[in-house]
Amino acid sequence: MIPRFLDVEASSLSMDSYPIEVAWSDNLGKIESHIINPSAIEYWKDWDYNAQQIHGISRKKCREEGVNPRFLCERMSKSIKAGETIYADGGPFDEGWVDVLYGEGSDLGYAQFKIIHSDAVMLPLLQKIESEEKKVWQLYEQLKLEARKMVDGRHRAKVDVQYLIELYKLCASITYYTN
Repeated sequence: MIPRFLDVEASSLSMDSYPIEVAWSDNLGKIESHIINPSAIEYWKDWDYNAQQIHGISRKKCREEGVNPRFLCERMSKSIKAGETIYADGGPFDEGWVDVLYGEGSDLGYAQFKIIHSDAVMLPLLQKIESEEKKVWQLYEQLKLEARKMVDGRHRAKVDVQYLIELYKLCASITYYTN
């Protein structure tokens, strides 16, 4: 069993941005991912072509392949239980985009699970083998580079969740084999 991870790709980094893709994992590392159709929400108009260059998801792709935000909130709420913790390396950004998604796509208006920055689950593992903070961060950065090499693909939600899973496994294995 491993912690659960989540990632969100968004229309931009502006205050008017909204999620366009969400992926999350279960405790076995299986990932579910969905592109979101923003045309279902009238005022989701914000778009940054620089962000599109990074994640590679066009407005057209969202319209043609995306799911309705309501459907996605229902899927996520069935998969991620109320009160459950899920980790994201976007921290407050990902949490904010999930809030935007649930604000429009659910009757409740918010997600009932908790999103916590993935550092909170990774760093304590490394602190078991290294007490000096600077060395912990150096090791963490090294493991991030290793994990990124293990994952193929463009900066997308599913790829980024796979990256977090690989990073967690590296942090856990180095802790296990050192103790």
